[in-house]
Amino acid sequence: MASNGSLGAIVDEIVVTETAVEAVKRDSEHLRGSIAAELVDANPSVSHDAEHLLKFHGIYTQDHRDLRRERTQAKKPLEFIFMLRVAIPGGRLTSEQWLALDTLADEVADGSIRLTTRQAVQFHGVYKHGLQPLVKSLDRNLMTSFAACGDVVRNVVACPDLTLSDPGGRLAKMVDHLAVAFRPTTEAYWELFVNGEPAVQRVVEVEKPYYGENYLPRKFKIGVAHPHDNCIDVYAQDVGLIPTEHPELGSGFIVLAGGGLGRSYANEDTFARLADPITFATDDELDEVIAAILQTFHDLGGRTDRRRARMKYLVADLGLEAFTREVEQRLGSPLRPVDTPWTPVAAADHLGWAKSFGQTWQIGVRIGAGRIRDHVGGPQQRTAFATLAKRFGLHFAVTAQQDLIVAGISPGDKEAVTEVLRENGITLEGDLGPVERNALACVALPTCSQALAEAERRLPELVDGLEATLKSVGIGDQRLQVRLTGCPNGCARPAVAEIGLVGRTKTGYDLFLGGGLRGDRLATLVAEKVKLEDVGEHLTPLLEQWKTQANDGEAFGDFLHRAGLL
Repeated sequence: MASNGSLGAIVDEIVVTETAVEAVKRDSEHLRGSIAAELVDANPSVSHDAEHLLKFHGIYTQDHRDLRRERTQAKKPLEFIFMLRVAIPGGRLTSEQWLALDTLADEVADGSIRLTTRQAVQFHGVYKHGLQPLVKSLDRNLMTSFAACGDVVRNVVACPDLTLSDPGGRLAKMVDHLAVAFRPTTEAYWELFVNGEPAVQRVVEVEKPYYGENYLPRKFKIGVAHPHDNCIDVYAQDVGLIPTEHPELGSGFIVLAGGGLGRSYANEDTFARLADPITFATDDELDEVIAAILQTFHDLGGRTDRRRARMKYLVADLGLEAFTREVEQRLGSPLRPVDTPWTPVAAADHLGWAKSFGQTWQIGVRIGAGRIRDHVGGPQQRTAFATLAKRFGLHFAVTAQQDLIVAGISPGDKEAVTEVLRENGITLEGDLGPVERNALACVALPTCSQALAEAERRLPELVDGLEATLKSVGIGDQRLQVRLTGCPNGCARPAVAEIGLVGRTKTGYDLFLGGGLRGDRLATLVAEKVKLEDVGEHLTPLLEQWKTQANDGEAFGDFLHRAGLL
């Protein structure tokens, strides 16, 4: 080891203390590792190292946790399955792409299409032999799972009004550009999953400098908000972008940095954090600014504890001023100050009918917990949307609320579209309850390996209970935002919700209150290990005060703070 205090000593210390995942990434030959051989062997799962590398290709290894005990007791191997996530910039899909996803749901997955809060699509219950056929079909339809997971820039989210209102416009093009510009350079995904075999003579690849040999310390999320609608929770992004006009420089973006909502029960020094504005950048400057932020994260971000490796901790530990200086050093010029602060507006849910591009219309449809399937004896969701794609050639957009917008509807087809939805049992916007229309849940059990408690499967019960509580209090028509997750990673963004429930034990949830519809305030922990059936009891006194003491139109989260109840 080098002498104490030297650069060599610091490097040696980092190598000694880095996580095992860092070594796996660095030694993977740019995300290849042993994946090629393991995809075709007889083992239903993959090795520990391959498991980490597969994430970069949009694939998580899982097992069916409902069957764990039964199979263990019978001395059988676990029911190994995979989840594949399709990265869909801004959530936009053509009719052909939607129909391809619909077909794949039956061919290689569990019959469902799962929409995520990052406007992606997930397939669950995929067996290993189905991974390559699935990816090849995605590629034929101009879709990819590459970089949908892993320690890279992930799917770029955007308010659907930015893209659907002008599909060929500046902001729609910017969303597509960002999604491609910051993907890794490696050809590993193509070799492993699309072409199906390694290159005979591999050209030495030069990865983007902010990825290098070991990529980022952890995942990195970019979101583009509408200036009048924070439906994507822009403050929760590693980099948040808000379109605006500079009085002298014209079109550009307010750039936020350092947001993130996940925590870890195993590390008390983890926390949710809202992003801070750091600069205004013109369209032409934006790539270089984001690249400098990524390079700063690559160089200085934590690599010794994955629970504390997100960029928000780097910003928090350095302080915003010092972090900004590091970004400026890598950018090679000062960051321009944000002269006109942005005031966020309450998130729209994008449900129901609205004017769209040109003379067309769109309809936002509520998808409970984002799971689209043909329910036995219930709504035939997949059938409805496939029918609309085939009959009318419509396009679609996944929202950050796990819902689906059907767009490109001519005025003369509005009635026919409504008829297709109703014939298939789809609940339309006017029939939704005040909690149901704003409720989010992560997947959790039985597939997510991180889940400590149920989420998606218990969301209907939670919604029904809260709507009954609202009625009993006498405010059954008030909008109320609730988000439920099975662990503190926070995939459904409970940390900024009016009511956030985070799984802590098999039946207990931490209850957070006081976030808001604007997404600009963190919720406060008010009770631990609460059973879902007891949530109404905790909320009733506060809801009664909201009914009698709130200002006209005051949201629940805003009221809790103004009244000093948190």
